[in-house]
Amino acid sequence: MTDPNTPGRFESKNIMSSNGQASNEVALPGKGYRMAFNFNSALFKVLVDYLKPEEKEMILDLGCSRGYYVKAMEDYTSGVIGVDISEDSLKNAVTARVKYGDITNLDFAEGSFDKVYSLHTIEHLPDLGRFFAEVARVLKPGGTAIIIYPWELFRGMQAIGAAIRQYRNPLLASKIHLHRLTPKSIGGFITGTPLAHRQSKLVFAMGIQYMTILTKRS
Repeated sequence: MTDPNTPGRFESKNIMSSNGQASNEVALPGKGYRMAFNFNSALFKVLVDYLKPEEKEMILDLGCSRGYYVKAMEDYTSGVIGVDISEDSLKNAVTARVKYGDITNLDFAEGSFDKVYSLHTIEHLPDLGRFFAEVARVLKPGGTAIIIYPWELFRGMQAIGAAIRQYRNPLLASKIHLHRLTPKSIGGFITGTPLAHRQSKLVFAMGIQYMTILTKRS
């Protein structure tokens, strides 16, 4: 693995990038917020190391944007699907294995997926209770969910740059990140669901983020 504080060079035959990242910007639906990068290869390597995808497994990417991580995951399984609510992003998708949908109200049957992941999405969602309820519903018993979200001393800390670009006002970063999240707060959101906390850790890959690993009880 490369220096965790710089873009990695984790190879994927499906992602062509000279510096470990795809730099096209995309709009976040309803916010006008533009993400700086669509693909972080160092973060993808961490995801693969912990998700351990296997061929023929059904894997769901929640908040997939243009589908860069979905496309990279196709190296490991033909059963990966991404869902995003941004029609603009999906019109410019880099893979056909993405679809339009509300990730707090999924149209998949119960127990459809072996594994689920979501990268830097949940901090933008108003209703995290519904999000985690849907993760629990679509996961198979014993299935794994990996959620990656920003480490912040205060809400919006890691969205200051985006707030300056979008609003020309760093004080509006809290309009972009609707929550300051920690593993403890995630534990509160999964209370009453079949999801159990397995592990949380800090990940250094183009910034600092939390990774929380959940398991659906059998």
